[in-house]
Amino acid sequence: MNSGAFFRLLSPEHLYFSAAFFGILTLILVGMIYLFLYTKKKRFRVKEIITDQLNDWISEQMAMEEAHASATLPDFSVHFKKKYVRQFVTDNLINFKKSVAGHLSDSVVHLYEHTGLKKDSEAKMKSFRWHLRSRGIYELYMMQQRESLSDILDYTNSDNDFVRMEAQTAIVGLDGFKGLIFLNALNYPLHEWQQIKLLQQLDSFNSEEMPHLPLWLQSANSYVVHFALKLTEVYQQFRVHKEVVQCLNSDNHKIRNQAIKTLGIIAGENTVAILQQQYSAESSANKLEILKQTGINGTEADIEFLKSKLDDADDAIKLEAARAIVAINPKNMTVLNNIAADNPTIYSIANQIKYELAS
Repeated sequence: MNSGAFFRLLSPEHLYFSAAFFGILTLILVGMIYLFLYTKKKRFRVKEIITDQLNDWISEQMAMEEAHASATLPDFSVHFKKKYVRQFVTDNLINFKKSVAGHLSDSVVHLYEHTGLKKDSEAKMKSFRWHLRSRGIYELYMMQQRESLSDILDYTNSDNDFVRMEAQTAIVGLDGFKGLIFLNALNYPLHEWQQIKLLQQLDSFNSEEMPHLPLWLQSANSYVVHFALKLTEVYQQFRVHKEVVQCLNSDNHKIRNQAIKTLGIIAGENTVAILQQQYSAESSANKLEILKQTGINGTEADIEFLKSKLDDADDAIKLEAARAIVAINPKNMTVLNNIAADNPTIYSIANQIKYELAS
């Protein structure tokens, strides 16, 4: 391109147009930044006002006697047209409720219900977006909305992991042992950490009969069976001993392992004999568990079975068998000492057990 053509492109008309274009663009950008900062400041100010109102209201509720608490409600109507304000109030009420009890907790729930926030939570629970559904279920649970139990139950078998776990947590948190009814039709996994969470929730309730427990122990869902075995162990459900024994026939290693542990807790007269019959068909880990439970529930009649395992090629098996022998009766240490005289491995094991007993 020659210099003449170049300067024709830089004609005054082009320069004026470019300057006007970038000037307008700058004005738009500055306007957007101003609008963003103004909106952010306005929201911050509204949240400050709401927070002050809530703090004042909580202080009033604390000063009131139980009979008069929650009679007056703060007026949020000016700000409640905005969805973010309603969500902000809901989040704050949940945080308040976590730290209070008694009539103060009831007052928080009363405010939540009578300001329309419950309807917001119900709408979220029915949303097509999974994160809103989870949030709605969580809010209804935290605000003890037992009237929503049947709706929450529908989500305990959701195909979305987060929605399903939130619903399971909510229904057990609200209804205790009765909430475990969701196990009847569960088609999805119930992972280990979720099982632990549900057991922790049940700790806050008085133990109740679980009429569906035999059904859960025979469920086609291995996760349900595993959790039912834990329930049987933790709450010592002796009445399902037969169903737990049947779990030893499972193809699932974890179910058999948990069944062995559970049988150790609900042991009857023939439990140790059943476990010993199972021994040869088991994995190394499950064999160790059988030996451990034999030591806990066995008698002198089981010593010969345990002595036979002192010849096993696996040193871990030998050690657990030796522990079980002594666990049945500390005087059986002499049995180990006699065998140890001609067996260096058993001699080392015997010394290990003496150390364990001394400590």
